[in-house]
Amino acid sequence: MAESVGPILHVIVIGFHHKKGCQVEYSFPPLVPGASNECPLGWKYLPTLALPDGSHNYDEDTVYFHVPSLNDPNKTIYGISCFKQIPVEKLINRTSDITRGTVQKSVCVLSTMPLYGHIQVKMALITHAYFDEGDFSKVSLLEETYHHLNSCMSGDSHMPPQVFIGLSARDFILRFRHKALLLFKLLLLEKKVVFYQSPVQPLCSAILTLLSFFPSMIETGLEQAACIRPSRPMSPIPNFEDSEYLNNFDSNLTNANPAVETVQPEILNNRIADESDDNAYYINDNKTIETMEGKTIEVDLTEANSESADVFPEEPKVTKVPNSLNLNSNEADNNMPRDTSNDTLSDAKVTSSLTQIANIDPDLCGMPLSLFTKGYLCLPYLSLPYLDLLGDENVRGYVVGATNVLFKQKKQLIDVLIEAESARIEANDPELRRQLHLTTEDLRFADYVVRHVSEPKKDNFFDGVGWEGGDEWIRTQFRVYLLCLLRTSMQQDARQTDHYNAAFMSAWRSTNNFKMWTSLCNTEINCIEPGHPFAGQLSVQDMKLRLSHTMQNTEGGRKLNQAMASTGRAVATTGKAVGGALSQAKGAFSNWWSTLTTVQPGLETSETPNKNGEPHVTDSSPREKSVDGFQMGVDVASTLDK
Repeated sequence: MAESVGPILHVIVIGFHHKKGCQVEYSFPPLVPGASNECPLGWKYLPTLALPDGSHNYDEDTVYFHVPSLNDPNKTIYGISCFKQIPVEKLINRTSDITRGTVQKSVCVLSTMPLYGHIQVKMALITHAYFDEGDFSKVSLLEETYHHLNSCMSGDSHMPPQVFIGLSARDFILRFRHKALLLFKLLLLEKKVVFYQSPVQPLCSAILTLLSFFPSMIETGLEQAACIRPSRPMSPIPNFEDSEYLNNFDSNLTNANPAVETVQPEILNNRIADESDDNAYYINDNKTIETMEGKTIEVDLTEANSESADVFPEEPKVTKVPNSLNLNSNEADNNMPRDTSNDTLSDAKVTSSLTQIANIDPDLCGMPLSLFTKGYLCLPYLSLPYLDLLGDENVRGYVVGATNVLFKQKKQLIDVLIEAESARIEANDPELRRQLHLTTEDLRFADYVVRHVSEPKKDNFFDGVGWEGGDEWIRTQFRVYLLCLLRTSMQQDARQTDHYNAAFMSAWRSTNNFKMWTSLCNTEINCIEPGHPFAGQLSVQDMKLRLSHTMQNTEGGRKLNQAMASTGRAVATTGKAVGGALSQAKGAFSNWWSTLTTVQPGLETSETPNKNGEPHVTDSSPREKSVDGFQMGVDVASTLDK
């Protein structure tokens, strides 16, 4: 493969052949020297990524994907592909291999820099011009595109202002609302996450937008996002037999924090045993865990398997953890002891606190987190031929985008399934649902973000361009949240960690990204006051916020809303026969219910419950029991869950 003089490695044309399927028709420079229409073995299925499943249902779309570098086992190559289909009548030069009524091709760029939207804007114009020619043999335009892109993106100074083009944080918040924080915390746990949607561009954009909430993640945190050394040779993955590869899992992970003397079993949560078993990583008679390299580590998992519905199971013994990290915080459940030293929160107080933290340089606090390393993958789009890769034992987890329904059917390969279009989140593991349970403080933060994004801004000339509620403002809020979370994780005060969910904190502390972060010298993080930025006394607004979140985002809440809707229709029908008396009673009940579940304007506000039934998170975790009246409403939803 020829060396590139800039970040753009290749400009490629991918076509769909009625007999051969997706194939490379032209590449500049050639992917294989001397053959402009061939793929190297390590990128055998590259055409299926550039021309995704279901693309024939759309006239045009864009896909973002990642592939491992062919030259460096620790580098990821970023693909941006614009595909289009037109009727064959528009072709001037119709070749003999075109036998269908439409012709479908994709113009793809492979880059060493993650400038997804910036390249996409340019390539969309190039793709249209290439198709408008009506003669696909005219490739001079593609060669000019290669040289032009490299000349205008040869410096690293282009990355910071252009890296987030096309990744709308506002659209993401408006779609997922309070669940955006749930997804943010989910990524920290390094689980097997699959996003599903069609068409493909909003799917890829949703994944990358979520990643953009993590400081410096898009810019420098994805360098190993597609790098994996499979346990067995795989044709779509480059083979680096003689290189010191990044995936020396057992030695690298235990050496990330030298003060930890006993290995947590969750660190090795690659499910080597039967993947259908919820406790697949507890193997060898609960006494040993086998690593990817065939080594065996002795642990005591007797108590870890004594699972209870209400009490978080104890973890294996861990000794001498620096910064007094409390990895055995089992004392607290969702009946959190609240810090009542703070007065009720105000907008001015919160804004002042967040602004101070936002001025801290995240790079001096250990950002980006080492999330996508050592076998944890980020693949914004993955085609069906790569499905076997997800089941490889050297893959610890992944964040994957898919348009093929077959991915959804592989339940053993998925911890969390996210229907991106409907914002529906499914997690079958009760313990994982408990870890993802949003505390009252988390809901306050999420509601603060959602309210500022949703409110109409009269002072903005264009929607979304103002600071407050704009894309950069949203990313700043999540950056502040993450820095506060990291600072609090260094404390042993259970009251402070409980504000982030004790079960979540315990699970996160066992992940690779957390251990890598604690191994660094992050003195700047000490400038931040530990604790949740939205910690404070409980109020009636918190009760309404919790109940509204429960009713809109849980299975029990959905059933109760459906039952109320059905009852309302029945009452309305019956009311016609009895003079409207029952309709009046139904109206009074609806007003009471609306008052109970609608949060009044203020800091702790929430959106009005969706009367059409907003998609939900299948979450049956224990609810927060703060006030008897509030708990009664939650118990109704919990009962319906059963």
